[in-house]
Amino acid sequence: MKQRKELYKVFLKLCLGLTISLFAITSGWAQSTIEGVVLNEAGETLPGVHITIPDLNRGSVSDPSGYFRLPDLPAGSWQIRFSMVGFQTFTRTVEIGESETLNLEVILTPLIFTSGELVVTASRRSQLIGTVSVSMNTITPEELRSRNVVSLDQALEHVPGVQVLGNSVNIRGSSGYAYGVGSRVLLLVDGVPLMGPDQGGFDFDGLPLTQTRQIEVLKSPGSALYGGGALGGVINLITEDFKSTPETSFRFYSGLYQPVRFDQWKTSWDEASDPRPFTGILFGRSHQVTNRFGYWLSGKLQQNSGYLQSNETKGIELYSKIGYNISDEIGLTFYSSVRRNRNQQFLYWNGLADPLRPGEIQLGSGSATGSNEGLSDRITLLPVFTHKINSSLEYILKGRLFGVAFRPIDNQGNVRPSDKHNVGVRYGGEIQFNIDPTDQFMITTGLTFDENYIRSDVFVGEDSLLVRNQPEGALFLQAEYEWNQNFTTTAGFRYDAYQVHTLDTATQFSPKFSSSYRFNQYLTARASFGRGFRVPSVAERFFSNRDFFPLESNLALRPETSTGYETGLTFFNLIQNRFTMKADLTGFWNEYRELVEPTFIQNIGAFQFVNITRARIRGFEASVALSDVEQNHHLNLGYTFLDPVDLELERALVYRSKHLVQFSSRSVLLSWFEAGVDFRFASAPDAVDSDFAFFVPDADLFPAAYVTDLRMRFFYEKQGQSFGLSGTVVVRNLLDYYYIERPAIFAPPRSLELVVELNF
Repeated sequence: MKQRKELYKVFLKLCLGLTISLFAITSGWAQSTIEGVVLNEAGETLPGVHITIPDLNRGSVSDPSGYFRLPDLPAGSWQIRFSMVGFQTFTRTVEIGESETLNLEVILTPLIFTSGELVVTASRRSQLIGTVSVSMNTITPEELRSRNVVSLDQALEHVPGVQVLGNSVNIRGSSGYAYGVGSRVLLLVDGVPLMGPDQGGFDFDGLPLTQTRQIEVLKSPGSALYGGGALGGVINLITEDFKSTPETSFRFYSGLYQPVRFDQWKTSWDEASDPRPFTGILFGRSHQVTNRFGYWLSGKLQQNSGYLQSNETKGIELYSKIGYNISDEIGLTFYSSVRRNRNQQFLYWNGLADPLRPGEIQLGSGSATGSNEGLSDRITLLPVFTHKINSSLEYILKGRLFGVAFRPIDNQGNVRPSDKHNVGVRYGGEIQFNIDPTDQFMITTGLTFDENYIRSDVFVGEDSLLVRNQPEGALFLQAEYEWNQNFTTTAGFRYDAYQVHTLDTATQFSPKFSSSYRFNQYLTARASFGRGFRVPSVAERFFSNRDFFPLESNLALRPETSTGYETGLTFFNLIQNRFTMKADLTGFWNEYRELVEPTFIQNIGAFQFVNITRARIRGFEASVALSDVEQNHHLNLGYTFLDPVDLELERALVYRSKHLVQFSSRSVLLSWFEAGVDFRFASAPDAVDSDFAFFVPDADLFPAAYVTDLRMRFFYEKQGQSFGLSGTVVVRNLLDYYYIERPAIFAPPRSLELVVELNF
């Protein structure tokens, strides 16, 4: 019976094949193909363009490199339609013969004048930044290279509305200073969360900056698409595509921190009078080897003596990404990274009279020190599988594994016993569907699951357990509809469920709505509403230790929530056919509930993370960006005004600067010379955490910051050749202005860097 069934299947296949062959012969179908690439007017490739032949009911979508392919077409004259949100629909009639492959290059014209930047963070799919209905900024590879950016914080401090306080990122006042845990800004790499499983924060190192296509900063609640941690905004690092021509790069940098000017600060540390060196090497290799296979490799070696005592860092980082297209519709990529650092962490100073040395505080029966040393290891694995079922439907499968380990080192330089090691793993996955029923209607939906596993002797808490687990799952849905060429609306939601402690589960519903309206080719208005939330991290909930500071656990912590409203105007224009201008004005109003802040509790004589307040942060942001059409000259200016209020205590929220100013310019002055300058200003906060000063002298000092950086780049690049050589001089904190980087830590003095980069 089984053999009979197999024979029956073979017979059906033969009949089907014969029928198709006869149809092909009688109809003149000769396996012709139309393929090509779709570009914008700036010559940049456009992914996500819909290509259709209405008469044949055939279609395709351009891939991330702008490439499209329509195989198995009959010979004849056919009308092809190219359409994408934000661009004018383009129709072209082509003639194709039997067994012919026709190559096309199609240029789409934008409906509004834009810079051509494509972003994905606002909606989990590619779209022009000029059509996005929420506030966004992007950081380009040219900016990273010009400033010799080797860690993420060096890039973010030049984004309007963003303030970096030590190891905390503060977008429009959402975070203040979070002591390195519980970030209210979510870090993504290619759309995948990369937050620490234990502290719920992110590390500025450990990112492939030499293979970065762009960094996107979403400055409004993003929990409706990305879940917990995004109540203040999202930072998404998009990795680079593979280079069609093999490209190798080396960047070597070396520099010195200038000794401080005050003799009093040098008396307690002999090395304070010496310039403190730092050096590093960044390298990369990228190649699209075949039409189906590509890869890139990247890495960094660094050693930094630090400008403070017990502040040395050295480490190695390696990154890779490989891609394989199984077919025109199915693709697989695999991103991985490993990192090992040996860090001396400077936690807090010994007072303003002695800011270069770690402090020591008395805690009743003992004392705590303001420094720590250890080995830090990280590993990241991010596989992605993409399948385009047809021109209207695709799904994406993403997996993730993010592991961290910290092994403390004692005063004799030995690694402490294994029961003192902190180990954390975040693993999970998601499936996302992109559904385009029509050219005007787009749906993004999916499911995610993650779990955090942490083992540490400092996360004991009241139940005395050493292992913590925090599983979490979510459903998200977003629909975007283009009513006409001028008006677009977006609506969506996300439902999350978190197990925060044993059988205690927290759930959150995060809706969003946004719209944009184009008045004319120059002016676009937008408005948005969104909810955000954050479940407290394991460190905030369970940390119990007095080695460095008196902290006690609090198992009763509740999730934070936010509600954000935003409206804005964006103006694009071409001035005398020589300069492009983008001006943006945004007003925002954010409400926060159950904010988690560290607070000194008198009856236990220690700090706890507690839900203390209901808060409101409102304000406005204005920015202007100018550049010439040849992209040789750039000028950016941003100003942010914040009104951060603790509504429970009727006073200003701590560590929020009311005024933020960022200015930068970059110009190619000669065919071989480029110069740039950056300036940033942050006013002194109206309120700081005075409880911290009970233990650490002068910890309540937080003056205004005025920082100016200067850079000059000399380069040799010959058109038509892949070889490039450049040398850069970077002076950070040019005026040697002394300020506070975060509570109780002195910010870097003036430093000088020399950079040599080779590309071939």
